[in-house]
Amino acid sequence: MQRNNFKNLIKKWFMSIDNISLFVITGLISIGTWVSIASTPSVAMKLGLPPFYFVKQHMIVLLLSIFIMIFISFLQIRHIRQLSVMGYFVCLVLLILTLVIGNEIKGARRWLNLLGFSMQPSEFFKPILAVTNAWLINEQYRDRKFPGILLSGCSVAITIPFILMQPDIGMTIIIVSAWIGQLFISGLSTVMLGCFLASSVGACFGLYFTVPHFADRIDRFMMNGGEDADVYQVQKSLEAFRSGGLFGKGPGEGIIKNMVPDSHSDFVFSVIAEEYGFIVCFMIIALFVILIIRSMMRATTSSSIFSICATFGIVLQLGLQMLINTATSLNLIPTKGMTMPFISYGGSSLLSSAISVGILLAITKRQSITRNRLNSSNFKSNHRLSKKSYGSR
Repeated sequence: MQRNNFKNLIKKWFMSIDNISLFVITGLISIGTWVSIASTPSVAMKLGLPPFYFVKQHMIVLLLSIFIMIFISFLQIRHIRQLSVMGYFVCLVLLILTLVIGNEIKGARRWLNLLGFSMQPSEFFKPILAVTNAWLINEQYRDRKFPGILLSGCSVAITIPFILMQPDIGMTIIIVSAWIGQLFISGLSTVMLGCFLASSVGACFGLYFTVPHFADRIDRFMMNGGEDADVYQVQKSLEAFRSGGLFGKGPGEGIIKNMVPDSHSDFVFSVIAEEYGFIVCFMIIALFVILIIRSMMRATTSSSIFSICATFGIVLQLGLQMLINTATSLNLIPTKGMTMPFISYGGSSLLSSAISVGILLAITKRQSITRNRLNSSNFKSNHRLSKKSYGSR
């Protein structure tokens, strides 16, 4: 009996979620696993670790990520809202702890060691903040007296200073862009949106003059020169794209992974370009585009402002993160320590991506037709009974 109930539960879940999105997510996870196997052994050996140390770590986190993704996809929307609000305060505490006791790597303090595990709290803030802000915006549309947009702005304003102090400009750009995008799709006036955009541009200029780390990377990018590690990695990345061509040099034949320290994370797109060519690179970008378009198509069938805003915020985060990683590898923007969702090695990035797509699958679930018919028939039946009871009186 229990086995049949479990099978029925899985069947209902599979019939209700968007199978196309699930197929795309599976494809991205598969590619990321394959790339991790190809790109991490050389990094592990440079650090004096066993060749497949990072591969084993990736597999452990991957299994946990798949479990979390599926678990979240089973949840109802109200549960996702509740968990996101609680998660906001938990992540805020973790962000503060990161600045106090976090590990400093390459001049940035973004990682926190808890119970022997290293994590980047800002990664988990992205989907949580998108859902929380979507709920606040939705509440203002339900009750005009509720200051939902103002509170969503406050939630972003409280978070950003702690991320800037790490410093992590890329994460700040993604979070703010997703919030402005949510305001745009919720129907906020163009005047207000213009003010937000102008403020964001002004903030970027302010960061250039107040954050030396940010200004230094902009200057090096504009001058396109220097002998530092960032410029070296970009140069080798461009060489990898040129040598890979259309079809690539073949699995395991690339050399950039042996020369670039961050080839398994920030410059993983270069490894793919060199070994598998532009065709596979284009296929990865196409999978992200399909996931974004498909999720928005499913979300817009709902009349819920929350579903639309939450979906748009999350897919905008995923899309921007993918674009930043790609543009960095192609030297289109200054170097940024930004991973590509599901493709780059990194436990926090993989877990955060799993949470994001789990929320997408949950929000875009199709309601059971049978359940809707039962609810409809029950309503009609109860309505008829109430009329008979009223007539008998």
